[in-house]
Amino acid sequence: MALTGQDILNSITKAPLSQKVVGLGLIVGLLTAGNWYLLVDPVQQQITRQQAALRQLEDELIQKQSIANNLAQFKREKEILERRLQQALTELPNEANIDELIRSLAEVGNKSGLVINDIAPQAEQKQSFYAAIPVVMAVTGNYHEVGVFLDAISKLARIVNITNIKMNTPKMSGDKLVVSATYVATTFRFLPETQAQAQGQGQTPPGAAK
Repeated sequence: MALTGQDILNSITKAPLSQKVVGLGLIVGLLTAGNWYLLVDPVQQQITRQQAALRQLEDELIQKQSIANNLAQFKREKEILERRLQQALTELPNEANIDELIRSLAEVGNKSGLVINDIAPQAEQKQSFYAAIPVVMAVTGNYHEVGVFLDAISKLARIVNITNIKMNTPKMSGDKLVVSATYVATTFRFLPETQAQAQGQGQTPPGAAK
């Protein structure tokens, strides 16, 4: 027959003192073990699970923060590359923009004090991946004005080379010693990929100027 808790307590009460002490010790031990398995152990398991979840979240946070930092770095590098590309296209555009070039040359010449006698664009000279665009200019002014013009041309955002400078004998014009000069101002442009490929094959690309 199974003993109830009351039966166990009655037996302990009737037992000698030494047995009572042993019995109470056993009861306390059983209660402590029961409390451990019923109360403490589940809580500790929950804490362990929470700690594991916390560590996982911290690892994910570190990983995502690293990705965010890399994205920020990539964004900065992309912006730098875009600025460099824009600068490169300013110096060497992919369009001829002849009208804009002529306006720039005329404006620089006038600001330098030169008289612009003629500006004549010539045919493009295509190379492997770029095209040279020569412009023949005829101007009149003194030596200082010619020097100022050449210096200003070298500072343009777009690349312009001055070659074939020819000057005639200077002569007096009023109280000013002037010289007539001709030269070739050559700028450049990138060839689009299709044009560059056709140029490499010795063909004229569709839609290109002939």
